[in-house]
Amino acid sequence: MRTEIRIAPVLAALLLTAPAFSSDKPQSERCAANDATGEMKCVNRNGLCAELTVDGLKTEPLKDEKTAARVHAIDHGEDVCWMLARPVSTKLRAVAKAGGIFPPFLGKIQKLTVNAYRLDGARPGAHVDSLDGVELVADGDPNGTWRLASEKPLPKGEYVIVFRIFGLGNWDRQAVLVSLDPTLKPGPAEKTGKN
Repeated sequence: MRTEIRIAPVLAALLLTAPAFSSDKPQSERCAANDATGEMKCVNRNGLCAELTVDGLKTEPLKDEKTAARVHAIDHGEDVCWMLARPVSTKLRAVAKAGGIFPPFLGKIQKLTVNAYRLDGARPGAHVDSLDGVELVADGDPNGTWRLASEKPLPKGEYVIVFRIFGLGNWDRQAVLVSLDPTLKPGPAEKTGKN
């Protein structure tokens, strides 16, 4: 007696019922707040419960569907919901604070971490890894400014930078589409936090 296993139909059924990849979602759905109340509105951790300023520019929601589709067509594993309106320094300074739809979620800022993905030269469907040797360093009080430091100079170009914001109460993150330019000066250092 011979048993046949039909894998192709089973695999096809699984693929048809699998959830869509993040790149298949419209930006409005990918970055929307959930329907929960209170602090549970923040559990998606897509930056809606934090405020982030980079070299004096506040991050803005990335709403343009065409730009979002281009960014998400590159495999970096991040839901990019934020952008900066202008280029910033490759040695940028960032300030984060609790804010957004439920400000008490984060509390006083204790730490910021970062992952950076260079998009220039990556084709749709290509995988890009987080750059090694890129970190944020506090200029003094963790509740103040944090400076981007890298082992190797970052070239001019388009990046996704993921800021993870850790507060006394919880954490949030903002994946931000940015243009970096080494000829620009970073924002000023703030040794003590004001929020």
